[in-house]
Amino acid sequence: MATPTASRWSMPPERAVLLSRVINIVALLGLIGVLAGSLHLQFGVGEQPCPLCIVQRSGMVGLAVGPIMNLLWGMSPRHYALSILAAVVGAAGSTRQILLHIADPADPGYGPAVFGWHLYTWALVTFIVAVVGCALLIMWQAPFQAGDRGVLHDVHPLRPLVAGLIVWLSLLVIIWVFIDLAVIGVYILPECGLGECPDDPANTAGLAEPLGWIAVLSAGVVSAIIALVLERRWRSRQASGA
Repeated sequence: MATPTASRWSMPPERAVLLSRVINIVALLGLIGVLAGSLHLQFGVGEQPCPLCIVQRSGMVGLAVGPIMNLLWGMSPRHYALSILAAVVGAAGSTRQILLHIADPADPGYGPAVFGWHLYTWALVTFIVAVVGCALLIMWQAPFQAGDRGVLHDVHPLRPLVAGLIVWLSLLVIIWVFIDLAVIGVYILPECGLGECPDDPANTAGLAEPLGWIAVLSAGVVSAIIALVLERRWRSRQASGA
């Protein structure tokens, strides 16, 4: 009786890979949302990131490495392990910042609170969820056994419309992460120079709303356009190869 039950609940390799890709895309969208909030705080509100904030942003970008590698080169436990390592580093920065403000009961905390918690507390929650999520995905062996080589090299071809949508979404989130990374890297130099970053950087004049959100979300528009162009080229190569 055990064998029929196992086969009944087993998932075909192509579906396992598709579901894994969707999970990785959603995870990247979540990370992009967190980064968008922090970038809006910097450019829209004008509150510059502290050194520990930069550590946590770096941890968020590091979290994205695993899903990006999964989408480009195929599902692998090693890719999830890289994200777990990045989450540990980011969580250390979040925990350090939380403890610094807990040490002084009169300390109101750094930055605005969202639903009663400061952003570094939400960052710690994000890192913990990421570690648990990656651990659960590592235990799911089906996508690793399917011979996946990434969205651009499908071993188990999907329907053209679905395949094109997955490629476009994958490229969109990957490009968006790299744009955010470039913005974060470029704006660290004016704040920190070649030395240590100030513990309490001076705030700047932020963009008037809704210009703050428009500036932050414009990276998504640019990413969508570039991803669409690349997806069209991929589709043409697929058609010519067929």
